[in-house]
Amino acid sequence: MTPLQQSLDTFRARPKERCGVTAGRVFLVAAVLQASFLSQMANAQPLSGPNTPILADTTPDFLTARAFEDALAESMSLAWQGQNLRDGLRQLSETKQVSIILDRRIDPSQQLSLQVQNVTLQALLKIIATEARADISILGNAVYVGPAGIASRLRTVEEIAASQLVSANATTISVDSSPATRRSFELLARQTLNWPDLTTPRELLDEVARRYSLKIESANRVPHDLWGQATLPSGTSSQLLLTILAQFNLSFEWTASRDGIRIVNMPVDPRIEKQFTLKRGTEQTILAEITRRMPGLKPQVTGRRIKVSGTVEQIETVEALIFPERQPNNPRPNQRKVADGVTTFTFKATAPLGAFMATLEKQAGFTFEYDEETFKQAGIRLDKRILLEAKELTAEEVFEAMFPPQNITYKVEGKTVRLSPAPR
Repeated sequence: MTPLQQSLDTFRARPKERCGVTAGRVFLVAAVLQASFLSQMANAQPLSGPNTPILADTTPDFLTARAFEDALAESMSLAWQGQNLRDGLRQLSETKQVSIILDRRIDPSQQLSLQVQNVTLQALLKIIATEARADISILGNAVYVGPAGIASRLRTVEEIAASQLVSANATTISVDSSPATRRSFELLARQTLNWPDLTTPRELLDEVARRYSLKIESANRVPHDLWGQATLPSGTSSQLLLTILAQFNLSFEWTASRDGIRIVNMPVDPRIEKQFTLKRGTEQTILAEITRRMPGLKPQVTGRRIKVSGTVEQIETVEALIFPERQPNNPRPNQRKVADGVTTFTFKATAPLGAFMATLEKQAGFTFEYDEETFKQAGIRLDKRILLEAKELTAEEVFEAMFPPQNITYKVEGKTVRLSPAPR
């Protein structure tokens, strides 16, 4: 059986993957789309000069968030005959408006011949990577094509790095002025990294560090190299850093204050852990299926609780087995139109209510007015952690999701939002 046939069989047999959505990241910011939400995060301007990397807030050329996921899930057919790998991937990237990053270690000049019909774009890219003796990883809003040993670890390493930004605040939750909370939101905010031909990876690292106010330790571990033009659209700091560092089998660790990173070797066996509650009567069936598909996973089962430690992709597969009804099998419903010029927000996070308010104040220009003593008497705490999910919501729709569930009424007047306890 050829690598192409093996890949086709794999994608027909496995459940549909949730592109770009990490099973373990229930509590992390997943996407913030609009430029106006992020443009105030860093006052520094892009470096000048004809051959310098640029971090922009948005790029019109590539899809992000749900549109990116939808594009990866679209069916298509492709016929290549002696196609240059780099040129073929660029054509796919431009046609589908999907960012594709080719690792420096994969020969871009190799010629591929294949014919594929009616597979999703993600499956197609997997097939192309297999034929090129590589693999893929969906990291943020980009498809990374690189060595299988790196691609299989990339999302898990990024998940661990991103989760540390939130867990660092777990024991220091305070009001919205918490420096640690503000710093986490800054590092989880999304930026676009776009660079021209002949850019060096050190230039890219320096640009990311400058925009996120990071100091880089052991930067000399990244050797000199010249990279071709590419774009990483709307990525968090950890996604941008890892897409660069992974190409040298490197990763990073946050410093204690989160104001810098230490460049380290890519972890050999990164894992995250998640627990699920099984439906009554399905325990043995689910356990047998997990063992059959992933014999090295070794889940721990206690009654109806199952604990799994593995890669992001393995945990997503387990979740799909346990909750098949949650998989995105139905087409995306039509969304309501938002007037031109109206800022919308897309994210998912668990954080203190005050942290959400502080982020909207800093990055979207809103001012929240309220009486602290009145809030205290009403039992309203701004350090209470809440789960907030927004999918292309306007500011007032975000306020509706934030405040009424916390027994807070609000009145919006321009950029001023007046808050008060809801009548009992």
